[in-house]
Amino acid sequence: MRVNRLFASLFVLSLGAIAGCSGSPSSNPPPAGSTPASLTMIDAPPAGVTVISFEVNVMGAALNPGGVDLLAGKGPIQIEVKRLEVETGFLGTTNVAPGTYSSLNLMFTNPQLTFKNDSTARIANCDPGLVCKITPTAATLTATINFTPGLVISNNSPIGLQVDVKLNNLLSNSLGVDFSLNGAVTVAQSQAKPEGELEDIEDIFGTVQNKGSNTFDLKTSRGNTLTGIQVDSNTKFEGFDAATTPCTANPQNFTCVANGQMVEVDLKMQPSGALLARKVEQENEDPNEEEVEGIVFSVNASTSSFQMVALENLSTLPSSVLGNPMNVTVLPGARFEVEGSGRSSNSQFSGIGSMTVGQNVQVRRTSGDGSTIPVATDRVRLRLSRFTGKVNSKVDANTFVVDNLPSIFGSGAQITVSTTSQTRFEGVANVSALTGPPNADTVSLRGLLFNGTPITLAAKKVRKR
Repeated sequence: MRVNRLFASLFVLSLGAIAGCSGSPSSNPPPAGSTPASLTMIDAPPAGVTVISFEVNVMGAALNPGGVDLLAGKGPIQIEVKRLEVETGFLGTTNVAPGTYSSLNLMFTNPQLTFKNDSTARIANCDPGLVCKITPTAATLTATINFTPGLVISNNSPIGLQVDVKLNNLLSNSLGVDFSLNGAVTVAQSQAKPEGELEDIEDIFGTVQNKGSNTFDLKTSRGNTLTGIQVDSNTKFEGFDAATTPCTANPQNFTCVANGQMVEVDLKMQPSGALLARKVEQENEDPNEEEVEGIVFSVNASTSSFQMVALENLSTLPSSVLGNPMNVTVLPGARFEVEGSGRSSNSQFSGIGSMTVGQNVQVRRTSGDGSTIPVATDRVRLRLSRFTGKVNSKVDANTFVVDNLPSIFGSGAQITVSTTSQTRFEGVANVSALTGPPNADTVSLRGLLFNGTPITLAAKKVRKR
């Protein structure tokens, strides 16, 4: 069983809300006599079940005594927990008076679970082999984390708390949820990143709004907004030369960015509390195109179709499609491409035969609703997959093999993971530092998943659990 974590970090930062799915950071100094603090989140089910999506609203996060609202009144905030295996999501920032705090109370609502039943038994009214979206029975939707000894917050002394919500402890065998169960929520103090930033927020998909001279807002596919995102001379701009009306700046820069563009953004949280863009990549080629992104769970090459669970929706389809299975028909002549600068074609992802379960793909929707009428697409773009497994063996200094994978990959499945100098490692220095059997390390991975023999992952990130 794997651990999918809902990760929250409390930072002494600046006033404002910086939700990983919502927020409005500010670099204004805190009022006298207070210390600013912010909250972020990162993320196994019963045997034979692959959790594909777990959505929940965070209603509140109160630091006690005093009931200090770390969401700064921004709740509820919708979080897709499953994708946070290797990501970080910011929830909010507010000012906190220096002092000693005894507990953190988290409040949740409206959990929605999408899973594939790979067992031979019916689970939560879902028959074997099916993908089902359910509203789990909730015993308790609050969690109280006690600090022993108390949490000491000093004026102008940045700290962080990592709150892990473990799905294998949270979910019952019948897929009910109880946030109060022993081990469901734990806390550890976070550490600043080697480059000086407090946290990274990566692979955020949304629409540009309110572009300024060196800032912009990003409305995410879940309807929340990150505001005041800054750019500087180190921000990388990609994909703007691939649009129907390409940006001619060479190299690409902030002049290429315009309101209404669909972009994927990597961010870092600075000690001031401001969000700084590491990378901004344009996703849409035409102004009015519609995008839906999801995890593939079935492929039928003979009918040029596949099924996926929708996780990102920047289309005219209702937000209710999120977390639901979607049928997709690939139109004749459709383009297959891989995310990255220029989004060039790649022989490893060149057609429906290159697709496999577990891939994360973005489709350009031309028609259909995905349920009663299949979504038709003329472009399928391979994006970053996320999953957790155990180290089976190390091939060389840059390559290792993982097993104990989510059951969607099949019994006994293995995936070969390749890394480069650009791969980000967390909790471990490099491949050589990983441990295989009998005490194998558990790792959460993010990267481009390619079908073949063997199936391979070009890893962008490796997080040791």
